[in-house]
Parts: sequence; structure tokens; C-alpha cells
Amino acid sequence: MVIAYLDIETYTTGSDPSFNDKVILICYKESGGSCTMFKEWNSSEKAILKEFYDFLKDKLETEKTLMLFGFNTLRFDLPLLACRISFNGIDSATNVLENFRKIYAIDLRQCLLPFNKYRFKGLSGDEVARRFGIEPPKHSNKDIKTFYEKRNYEKIEEHSLSDMRILSDLSWNMRELKNIAKAFDSEV
Repeated sequence: MVIAYLDIETYTTGSDPSFNDKVILICYKESGGSCTMFKEWNSSEKAILKEFYDFLKDKLETEKTLMLFGFNTLRFDLPLLACRISFNGIDSATNVLENFRKIYAIDLRQCLLPFNKYRFKGLSGDEVARRFGIEPPKHSNKDIKTFYEKRNYEKIEEHSLSDMRILSDLSWNMRELKNIAKAFDSEV
């Protein structure tokens, strides 16, 4: 079994993220390993999507189980990746969804919903990091657009690495119910 973490960064022209956003960075890290980054600015969106998708299919063929942790992954990252892979003609929507269905995706944000009275409000990545005593990222997700437009790609990479650190720390913190209860001032 492989335990891994996933974070993507997108470029959006609107005020909120959408499935039309361009994927500009995909960060994948296996537990205990280093991050693999697929960067749009070194090639193109289609090229990094294909490279990541081929990488993912290879993992799914060689590993019995791929457990993938993310934050808001089920509502954004995985659907957006599936949409953009299909939109860019890399594979059919059916094949993409069949491959993604093989992933055991653990969305840490959704795991925390019962402790937050089933409300998404109060469950941003920054808020959750603070609740668990984890240092939040230096930059907001909203800064990514400006960084991208100014070609400040190092800041985007730094932000993604920070997100990956938070994901890893949070997934380990959440293994004990008492840690979650403490973060949300609940009783176990």
C-alpha cells in the first residue's frame, strides 16, 4: 500500500475557482518521500496533466492500493484533474473516471465535517492548520493568481510545499480522535 498526498494549484481568471481553471502545478508526495512537482510553466497544462496521469496510471498498475490524502480533494482537486485531463484530449472521461475510481481518496476537510457541525465554514486550510497547532502557509490561495501573472513561480512552489507539509502533519494528527476533539473543543 502506498500512502501519498496530493495538492494542485490553479490559475483562475474569476473570483472563485472553477472547473475551467488552468492547472499550473500538481504536487504529489509519498509518505516518507520527497515531492514530485509537475509545473505548467516548464511546458504546458496538457503536458503536465499527461505526465501526471501516466505517472498515476503506472502507480495504480504497480501498487495494490493507493491511498491519496488531500484537502478538499473530493470537491475540487480530483474532479478538476479528471475534467482537465478529458478536456485536453489525454484520455476519455470514462477511462479517467475508471482510473480515478481505483484511488482511495481521503479528503481531510470532509473527515472533519462532523466535528464542525457539518459546516464547511470554519474549515479552510488555514483555519484547520491553526486549530491543530500547525503553522499555516505564508501565502493565501488567492495570491497564486498574482504570483502566476508576475511569473513568481518560486512562490507558487513554496505555497504548494507548505500545503503538503500541512497535509502530512494533519493526517498524522487526525489519527487519534482525541486530537480532533481537542482542536474542535469537543468531547470524545
